[in-house]
Amino acid sequence: MMRFSEQVAVITGAASGLGRAYSLALAQRGAKIALIDSGYADTREDNERAELEATVTKLKALGADVLDFCLDVRDEEGLVQAVNRIHQQWGRIDILIHSASIHQTCMFDAITKEQWQAQWDIDVHGCFYLTKLIWPLMKQQNYGRIVVSSAASGLYGNMYETSFSTSKMALIGFVNSLSMEGAEHNICVNSITPHALTKMTENHLAPSVKSLFSTSSVNAVLLYLCTKLAPTGKHLLVAAGSVSHGGFTEFRHIRIGEDNCKPESVHEHWQDVVRAPPCCHHASGEDQVTAWAKRCAMERGLDIGG
Repeated sequence: MMRFSEQVAVITGAASGLGRAYSLALAQRGAKIALIDSGYADTREDNERAELEATVTKLKALGADVLDFCLDVRDEEGLVQAVNRIHQQWGRIDILIHSASIHQTCMFDAITKEQWQAQWDIDVHGCFYLTKLIWPLMKQQNYGRIVVSSAASGLYGNMYETSFSTSKMALIGFVNSLSMEGAEHNICVNSITPHALTKMTENHLAPSVKSLFSTSSVNAVLLYLCTKLAPTGKHLLVAAGSVSHGGFTEFRHIRIGEDNCKPESVHEHWQDVVRAPPCCHHASGEDQVTAWAKRCAMERGLDIGG
């Protein structure tokens, strides 16, 4: 059994949803857990700490060692203090999971600069700030596992999710490059594109498929990416029992001779370009979610329509 005894895991967005699921899954296998969550996604001020405290209670019931920080990942000074506290308490940080995010659908015409900046600051800058603090500690101990949470919308796009998909796609580039720097220091950096039934997604899943999207397969992949056997620089898509590896793929090319390099030639061969194999194309993030649901339903002999 893969265990995380004496290892320290830092998890953002940890008060609820997948962040909470990751925390519990790691604790069940022996990890010490540091939770970071602001309550930002919950608009009820009186509930800011309630879910974080509920997660702490669940972890302590498992016998886990826990530190919790009611902290916004945009708060650079707060992150410095949290990382110092964690390192002073346990002397190391082995695992870093970036799960903090917000999800606000909005037509592009109506997106404000403040909305755009908030999305970017939480998803991308928050990831950068915290990783920047923990990276030297992982290099010093010659070990680390970093998992960044992306989204199907980031990979494929979705209607009215331009800010969300932009920030989530940026994290793919973050993983691609940082994994190269980490390789010589035994620091593995990967992304996970999960989809499960949470408060963030419950209004985006049809009632007929909600039961298919448990956290079980997502937890399994997340835990694997945190082990000593983890790969690096990989992007794993997981939902409804489906696990796949994604990445940017260059399809079969065409040749345009030097004497024929003009836009008319590109147009003439356009169908050869867009239809070139290999091809497993999803038109949107929603299309990917639908594909996950259909695969799972087919395996279970369920009729979900569509």
